[in-house]
Amino acid sequence: MSDQEPSKAISVRVKHTHRSKYKNQRRHDLRIGLTPSYVQDERSELNRVLVELPMPAAITARAKELREKTSPSRALRADAAVATIGIITFGHAAQPIFEALTTAQQDEAYLEVAQCIADEYGTTIRGLVVHADETAPHAHVVWDCRDHEGVPMSRVMKGSRLQDIAAEVIQKHASGIERGVRKSVRIAHGDQPSQIYNRSVQQLHQDLPLELEAKRQEVKQFSDRVDEMRARVEKLEAKEALNAKEAKRLATYRNRLAARLEEYTEAKAVLATMVQATDQREEALNIKERVLDKAEEQMDERETTIDQRDTELLVREKEVVRREGILDRITDEIGKLISDVADRLGVGKSLRAIRDRLTSVRNELADDGPSLE
Repeated sequence: MSDQEPSKAISVRVKHTHRSKYKNQRRHDLRIGLTPSYVQDERSELNRVLVELPMPAAITARAKELREKTSPSRALRADAAVATIGIITFGHAAQPIFEALTTAQQDEAYLEVAQCIADEYGTTIRGLVVHADETAPHAHVVWDCRDHEGVPMSRVMKGSRLQDIAAEVIQKHASGIERGVRKSVRIAHGDQPSQIYNRSVQQLHQDLPLELEAKRQEVKQFSDRVDEMRARVEKLEAKEALNAKEAKRLATYRNRLAARLEEYTEAKAVLATMVQATDQREEALNIKERVLDKAEEQMDERETTIDQRDTELLVREKEVVRREGILDRITDEIGKLISDVADRLGVGKSLRAIRDRLTSVRNELADDGPSLE
């Protein structure tokens, strides 16, 4: 698909995330805290929570429960996935088609896409939030990170099958929306990798070796075709004399051999370029991955610091309440003591009248004071 042909496709992307990342994603999905600059605040009331997102502690507990079904020998790692999160999006040309549906129809489509994916991989939807306050409509989904038998989603929920499911479902709700063009077809049509791929660092690390191996296999096929044709040419050339038919066949084989040699040479050149580019991209990805890891580490540290501060504030608040309680009791006891002494001296009634008057004046001042609302 060229840049001149806006996509009418639906797309589903997923990743399997640990607790800290899930917590950050949940805050983003529910618009908790500072909202990103690209969010249109005046439209945030149009966002919908179709399935309530579980708290980090709850989704972690669920992940541990499912993991126990595999009888693990080791404890759950701190960076282990506790949720599979996904995003359902639409190509530029598909967006107006989808937005033409009513809100109820859109929500029904989102839910069915998420549920069909859950059914396909034997997992359960744990959360679904629709965002209508950004440039393009989309929905964020949370599934259990393991299937009902404890198998991790990272092993099974991947590949083009997700796009197949999404396209099959959306066709029932908005027939103008379609499946995205497969990568192999786009490559055959001449699209550049930068036009095709929008992958995470982890996906790129997994995919690049596979793409390189596929190209090596392609070069080998060209080489085998060259060897096959060369053997035919050499067999005819080995004859002492050729009849007219054999001479014509030899000429044909030589032409084919030349064409196949040209294809083989071109494929080898492409492979060499890919090897060099892959090495460069791997190095760039390693740098990017280190930067992302560092940023994530800093975010986790900041989050830990905030949690510690929250705990400290809670402890201080409890201590203040405790001390206020003690002070109130002491004040009451001193008041009673003063009242007893005043009664013995015969001035208790006057002191109580003064105290009541002071209380009345204080209440009047409080009522006339500035409002905090």
